[in-house]
Amino acid sequence: MDINLENSEHLLNSDFNGSPLKELWEPVKVVTLKKRVYHDFPDFTLGKLIVTGEVRDALVSLLQSHVEFLELLHDSLDLYAVNVVTILDCVDWKRSDVMYTSRGRFSRFNKIFFDVSKIRNGTAIFKLKETASHQIYVTEEFKELVNQHKFKGLDFTLIFDSEFTQEKEDEQQRLYDAALELIEQNKGKEYAYEDARELVDQGKTMISGRWKMKLDDQGQFWLGELLKDLSYQWMMPTYIPPVLLFESWHEVKSSEKCHRL
Repeated sequence: MDINLENSEHLLNSDFNGSPLKELWEPVKVVTLKKRVYHDFPDFTLGKLIVTGEVRDALVSLLQSHVEFLELLHDSLDLYAVNVVTILDCVDWKRSDVMYTSRGRFSRFNKIFFDVSKIRNGTAIFKLKETASHQIYVTEEFKELVNQHKFKGLDFTLIFDSEFTQEKEDEQQRLYDAALELIEQNKGKEYAYEDARELVDQGKTMISGRWKMKLDDQGQFWLGELLKDLSYQWMMPTYIPPVLLFESWHEVKSSEKCHRL
C-alpha cells in the first residue's frame, strides 16, 4: 500500500536524520494512494519506515531503545512512522568503497563494510550519519522476526556479512569484473540515451555497463544498478544521473522482476 501526507509541512516530511522527534510530534492524517496486496509496511518515501500497529507490537521489544514509534492517522489502519534514533560510527573505511564529490565531500557508499566491534549486542536497527536521511540498516535478528510473524511488503538487501573475508571479497570482485566484461562482449546495436529511453517506453530493456533500465508490469520506469553480488538494485529515480545521459546503451533480454526498495 502507498500512502501520502495531507499536510506537507508536517514533521513527517522532515529529514529523519536520527534526532528524536517524539516531544514535537503531533499525529497527522495520511491517505491511501494505491492499494497493494500487503499493507504491513506501507510505502511512503525513501528512508522512512511506516508500520501497522500489529507490526509495532511485534517489534517493539526488539527496537524500543533504538526507535520512536510516531502515531499517524488513517481512516482504516493503525499506522506509525518509525524514527530510528540510533546513529552508529561503525563503518570500516579502509575496506569500504566510497564515492566522493569533486570537492571531496561524501557522496555514497558503493560497497560498505562495518567494524562489528562498534555495533553493540542487541542493536537490531540503526543509521549512519552519512546516510541518515534515506538509509536504514537492520540486522539478521530484525529480518528473522519479520519473517517469523509473516509480515509482508518489506524487501531486504544484504549489504554486509561479517563472515565475508578478504579472500571472498577478491573473488566477488573477479566475478563482478567478468560479468561487466561479458556485457561489453555481447553488445549489439548501440543507442544514445534518448533513443534508448524511447525503446524502454516500447517495452525494451536497455543496458549500459552496470546500469539497466526497464518498465515494470504497470508501465513504471525503473533504473537498476548491478551490485557486487551480481543482483540488480532497482530504484524509481527522481532524476537520471547526468553521466548516464552520455553513455551508449544496447538492448538485452530481461527476466528479472523489479522490486520496490
